[in-house]
Amino acid sequence: MQKLNSLLQILVCPYCKKSLVKINDNLKCNQCNSDFKINNFGYFDFVIDKKAYTGHDFYYDRAALVQEHSGGRMYDMYLKPFQLREPAERILDVGCGIGKIITSAINDGYDAYGIDLPTVSRYWSLRRNDPNKFFHCNATELPFKDNFFDIVYSLGVIEHIGTFHGHCTLQNNYRELRQQYANEILRVIKPNGRIIIACPNKSFPIDIQHAVRDQHSPKTLGFKIRAYIHKKTGMNIHPIWGKYHLLSYSEIKQLFCDKGGAQFCKHLTLQNYFNFERIDIDGYKRFLVPFIRILQFYVNYLGKNLPPNFLNPYVIVEIRKSGK
Repeated sequence: MQKLNSLLQILVCPYCKKSLVKINDNLKCNQCNSDFKINNFGYFDFVIDKKAYTGHDFYYDRAALVQEHSGGRMYDMYLKPFQLREPAERILDVGCGIGKIITSAINDGYDAYGIDLPTVSRYWSLRRNDPNKFFHCNATELPFKDNFFDIVYSLGVIEHIGTFHGHCTLQNNYRELRQQYANEILRVIKPNGRIIIACPNKSFPIDIQHAVRDQHSPKTLGFKIRAYIHKKTGMNIHPIWGKYHLLSYSEIKQLFCDKGGAQFCKHLTLQNYFNFERIDIDGYKRFLVPFIRILQFYVNYLGKNLPPNFLNPYVIVEIRKSGK
C-alpha cells in the first residue's frame, strides 16, 4: 500500500502543477480533474496520454542486463564523486531505466527518486524498487513540487525527447518539447542546484548507441548508405548539422541557459563515465570490438581534456540553476 499522505507532500499534478488529493488508493487533481492510479506492478502512472509511450518496448532483458551491469559502476565511479562535491540530499533521475543509479543513491542515504515510462514496470518490480521512490511519467511533465531536488540526472534521454516513439526521427514540434523538458527539470531543482545532461554528441560524426531510423522521410541514397554501414558495422555515421535527433553542446546550452535561464552550462570529463566491460553484453560484431577498444583508450586517457567540439564523442554537461 502506498503511503499516500507522505507522497502528497512531494507530488503535484504533472499537467497543471496543482496539489493532489487522495481518493481511496488513487490520487486526483481537483483543478484539472486528472486521475492517477497504481498500475498492475504497484507504481503510480502519471501518463494520461498512453500514445506518449506506444512503441517504447525496447526495454528487453539484454538492455536491463546492460543497465544492471553498468549502472552501479557509473554511480560509484562518476556520479557519487559528483554528489559529494557539495552538500546534497534529494536526487532525481529523469529517465532512470531499471533504476540502478537511484537504488544505489538510496543505499547511500540519499532521498532519491526515479521516473521513466511504464514499459519498465516489470523490471522495477523484479528489482523490488520502492513504489514511493519510482514513478511513471513523461520527462516533459514531472509530478514533483517546485524547487525540490538538489541534483537532477538525465542520461541518454534528451536525444529521445520530441521523437516518434522514442526513436530517432524528430517530430515537427521537437524544439518545443525539448524546451519543455529543460524547463521542467529547471522547475523541480532548487536554486543553485546541479543538473547533469548526457547524450551522444551531434558534432561527432559516429554514434554507436542509436540505429539508423528515418520512418517518416523518403529513403534517400544517403540514408541507404548510412543504413548499410550500420547493418555491417553497428556504427551510425550521421550528419553533424541541420535537423537531427542528437544534440551538440551549444544546443543544450541554448535550451537550459539561453532560454531556460540557468546560470551556466559547462562540459564535464568523459573519464570514468563509460563502462567498456559492457562490450561483451551488448554483443558487438567481432570486427568492431577493436574500434571500441580504441575508443576506450581515447576516452580514458584523453577524456579529461577533450574540448566540447567534434573531437568529443559524448556531450556531458553540468548545468546550475540560478540562485534566488
